[in-house]
Amino acid sequence: MVEKRVGDTNTDRGPVPLTMLLPGERAKIVALGAGSGRQRHFRTMGLKEGKIVVIIATQPARGPLVIDVEGTLIAIGRGMARQILIQKI
Repeated sequence: MVEKRVGDTNTDRGPVPLTMLLPGERAKIVALGAGSGRQRHFRTMGLKEGKIVVIIATQPARGPLVIDVEGTLIAIGRGMARQILIQKI
């Protein structure tokens, strides 16, 4: 069990969904959503474990996220983005 120390404000330790990033933040993909079909779909889009992603923009009214993966811009819906777990860097 990991204990939180008093004064420890670093909440970036564990994996969080891609939707938790703000524009300009960078992260490494650590896991993709469950199901082989969904994982295959993510991989065909260039989203794989270990890749670095940067949030370029978030659209209003629960619209898609625009992310940069190795120079390729991808618009991804928030439902799919919640299935991608990342580690902030």
